[in-house]
Order: sequence, then structure tokens, then C-alpha cells
Amino acid sequence: MNYAIEIKDKANKKGIKIEAFRKNVRTTVPHKHHSYIELVYLSAGSGYHTIDADTLFIRPPVLHIIKQDQLHFWNMDSEPEGYVLILKKTFVDQYFDHELNYLLSRISADCALNIDLEDAPVIESLFDLLTRENAVTEKQNTVLIHLMKALFTKLLQQALSPGQKSRGSLYLSFHEQLAASNELINNVAYYARLLHTSPQNLNAACKKETGKPASVILSKYIVSEASRLLLYTQQSVSEIAYQLGFKDNSHFTKYFKKIRALPPHN
Repeated sequence: MNYAIEIKDKANKKGIKIEAFRKNVRTTVPHKHHSYIELVYLSAGSGYHTIDADTLFIRPPVLHIIKQDQLHFWNMDSEPEGYVLILKKTFVDQYFDHELNYLLSRISADCALNIDLEDAPVIESLFDLLTRENAVTEKQNTVLIHLMKALFTKLLQQALSPGQKSRGSLYLSFHEQLAASNELINNVAYYARLLHTSPQNLNAACKKETGKPASVILSKYIVSEASRLLLYTQQSVSEIAYQLGFKDNSHFTKYFKKIRALPPHN
């Protein structure tokens, strides 16, 4: 008999949800998530957690990362403690914050991060502060973003520690190269050369991680940078178009509208 896989949507309209891990949740049926990533930090608990084909034994303190469309389920044999952070990409995108996108991409390269015992109190404090800050506002909140970046930076230190199994990828290197660029170049082959690979390999890596080719990743990055400049600087549309390497306003406007579905405006 065939059973449909349950698809859950626990994110609210705001696009972010942070709360304590529910102590009564010990076993769940296999399910997927709709359009969001889920970060689960466990400070207590035992048993196992299956994500796609990987079965992870729960050894706190630990962070488990469940990406969009991954199938997962819990099977715990003791009371869990910790936090759950649910984050939609639409929430992240509205801030045009490349650093936040980069940190989230780096963390998402793994399915689990083992946390050093000496770092656990700081990480738990950041989760607690995020929970409190998110509970008191329904509006865009830069404090929330800065707390999230602090948390992700601290978690990334765990990913880069000598004892952690690294799973870097060409896609992440591409993302890192874009973040480090003083001048964005609208050419996939240019970035492929910087990464010592071919455009075909770079496209394949991006499709594997995101389902989208490198050209789409680059286009969205350029338009995100344009949106940030339009929102937070006094530069005109013409000045931004020139800064981002477009020959004229018409080309820039068509390019921007193709990605955002709206023309650029200050």
C-alpha cells in the first residue's frame, strides 16, 4: 500500500519561527518541510534522527540541519531539550544581507554539527535571545538579524573546528567568491576561472545544491545587491546600473525586472 509523504509548513507568515524544542516530541512519522530550513539544537536527549538516507545518533550538544524537501523523522528514547529555528528564504532575502545568506549557506552544507561543551552556553544564550526578540515583534527587526548572524558565526566555528567533518562544496566556494567580490561580474565563466574549474562543473555544483544553474545564482546575487543599494543608499538607478557593470539603464531595468518582477526604483 502506498502512503503519501506528509509535507509540513510550520513557518508563519513572518517567515521565521524560534521556540524551545517541545519535550513531548520524541517520535515523528517521516515528513518533509515546505519552503523552509529547520535548525534543531539539542542540549539533551538521546535516540536517533533520520534525514534522507542518513541516520544520526543524537549526542548533545548538537545541531541538526534539515533542508527544504528533505525527508526526516525523529525517534528519541529520552526527554529532549533545546531550540528549533525555522527560517524561510523569503525572510532572509528581504534584508538583502549577503553575510547572512553566506553564513546560512555554509551551515547548510552539513546535516549535523557537534558542539564543543565550552561553546554550548554561548550558543544556548543566543538561541534564547533570538526566541525572546522574535516573540516581541511582528515587524522587520535588525536586532533579530544581528543576533542570527552572531549565532550562525558561532555555529560556523564548530563546522570549521579540526574535529568536525568538513563537507565543503564548489557551490559554497562560488557563494564565498561572490561575497568577497569588490566588483560583481555578470559572467559565470569569469567566476569558474577564479575557482579553477569549468562553467559546466560550476553549473553542476550549483544545481546539485540548489536546483538552479550558476547563472541564476549569479543573477539573483546581482539583483539582491542592486536592491540593497536602492534601499540603503542615495545612488540613482543610473549610478547603480553603472556600478554593477550594465551598459545602460534599459538593460539594467529589464535584467532587474526579470528577477524581481518589478522595475528598479529608489
